[in-house]
Amino acid sequence: MDEAIKAELARLRDEDNRQNHRLNDLEQSVKMIQELTISVHALAQDMRQMLAELKDQGVRLERFDGRLEVLEQQPAKKWQRMSDKILDTAVGLVAGALVMGAVAMAAQYIH
Repeated sequence: MDEAIKAELARLRDEDNRQNHRLNDLEQSVKMIQELTISVHALAQDMRQMLAELKDQGVRLERFDGRLEVLEQQPAKKWQRMSDKILDTAVGLVAGALVMGAVAMAAQYIH
């Protein structure tokens, strides 16, 4: 074989090796990109699920807030009823005392 042909074959083998090397690097890059894409997809699904759970939790919190508000109002209502009874009792005592006083005064004038 001629030296020029040998040199050309060596150059072609070297270029072939470089191309194969570049192809291997590209295949690895494509695999990494595919893995990243799968990871991003899984992350997006997880985020959707978390959003749905947060919305559900928000609904539950709204219901809880309504029940909490009712529970918070119970002591105030109880206190209001108690103060109404105390006021009613005080008014009754004062009215009873006035009536008793009037009766006592009337009894003194009758005798």
